[in-house]
Amino acid sequence: MNITELRTELKQFHGTSEYHKHLFPGKSPILLTDGCRYVRDECKAYWLFDAILSYQQDKILRGINFQVWEFKQLKKDLTWQLTCREDTGRKPLITQSIEYSDFPLDYIKIWVIDKVALLPSEY
Repeated sequence: MNITELRTELKQFHGTSEYHKHLFPGKSPILLTDGCRYVRDECKAYWLFDAILSYQQDKILRGINFQVWEFKQLKKDLTWQLTCREDTGRKPLITQSIEYSDFPLDYIKIWVIDKVALLPSEY
């Protein structure tokens, strides 16, 4: 699937028909909407949701029920950055640099609301 087709497919997700568990050893699961499950499976991005899940027990995220996660490729050196903010426009609470990724999109935003990961279009 090329990037244009992938972006077109992602636009179809509004709401969800069911929730899917994403498990990581030793962690409480998060639930994925149909759109996030599609991203995980079609983009082979289990690692992305593992990363999001692994930070859920971090002190800095305790009590933050609305999280904005962004994964983007930086233009200056083509490395990647995963960030979590309490809301759009706020300072990142978490920033992780990733040297290399084969993620097919150069940017994606995922919200985590009360341990449910969803695409903004699914809200």
